[in-house]
Amino acid sequence: MFQEIMKINENLLLSLNSLSKNDIIANLVWIFADAPIFFIPIFLIITWIILSYKKELEKKKDLLFILYSCILGIVIALLIQKLIHFDRPENYIKNTWKLLLKHIPDASFPSDHATVSFAFLTSLYLSNYKKVFYIFLPFAFIMVISRVIAWVHWPLDIIVWILIWVLSSFITFKFIKKLEIIKKLNTMIMKLASFVKL
Repeated sequence: MFQEIMKINENLLLSLNSLSKNDIIANLVWIFADAPIFFIPIFLIITWIILSYKKELEKKKDLLFILYSCILGIVIALLIQKLIHFDRPENYIKNTWKLLLKHIPDASFPSDHATVSFAFLTSLYLSNYKKVFYIFLPFAFIMVISRVIAWVHWPLDIIVWILIWVLSSFITFKFIKKLEIIKKLNTMIMKLASFVKL
């Protein structure tokens, strides 16, 4: 069973990487494999500043929960990486068409980029930032597919984000949001931000 899954994983990887034979796709992959992830801190910072100016404190708390979902997703991904280790594709398959990105030789599974971006997307949706959700969604998909085309991740690394981002956002918005310690933490963060006029 595991060998069959890995064979499908390898065949899908080879098919996607073959797209990099097109120079336009190769150049776009080089940009999109990382660039969209920077939208997340930019969105959080700019929206925080706008909400501070408008004095909309409750919406600022939603931004904190979006951040917590991303952090929880990363923690879950790191725990999985400690339990299940997969080398990155460039270490496993020798007949690559083109290695578009050099990457540190760490664990491939699951994808941190996919985990953070889709935890962020789910949290946007749960926080009623639906317009931003629909704008960022195609860029997030292009990013994770670009990372497979560039041989940074296996297709399976990306597919597993489905479980992690749903889980991290669901836990954050259904359970963590109700914890008294989190409410106190949010109050402290809001006071500190207010002190520095943010």
